[in-house]
Amino acid sequence: MRYSVGDKVVHPHHGPGWIAGIAQRELLDGTKRYYVIEVPGRGLTVHMPVRTADEAGMRPAMSQSTLPRVLSVLRGKPHPLPEDYRERQEQVCAQLKTGRVIQLARVVRDLSWHGEQAHLTKTDVDYLKQGRDLLAAEMSLVSGDAISDASKLIEATLATAVTSRSN
Repeated sequence: MRYSVGDKVVHPHHGPGWIAGIAQRELLDGTKRYYVIEVPGRGLTVHMPVRTADEAGMRPAMSQSTLPRVLSVLRGKPHPLPEDYRERQEQVCAQLKTGRVIQLARVVRDLSWHGEQAHLTKTDVDYLKQGRDLLAAEMSLVSGDAISDASKLIEATLATAVTSRSN
């Protein structure tokens, strides 16, 4: 897929940002073009080769119309995670690596629920934080709200879901 300056994208390793420019660099094997991506959630500027962006997993950021679906997933019925921590962490890691926003919402929901029912390991807590941070950053990018506001919305949605399921 070709991107233009101003497009909102998700870098596979650094998270959501926007195309701030397209740069050319002279290398030994010729001229290469790079997307210059500003990643505000991490304070980074990343250069992604134009030719390999799709294979590397760069994708367009979710649309504004996807936000209600993300919140619905967070409110939804959690899927039980494996009790075995290795199996659970392998499953969660695989979901996080997809970089897809709905998968991120499922990880956040399911790990949050798992933490209500059982102990979360240090790695579980790290994965939950990573999922929340990436989800909040992408929600912030498309809504125009601050990342902290998106984080508060995630927390409030999860808290409402826990309360409604407990009653």
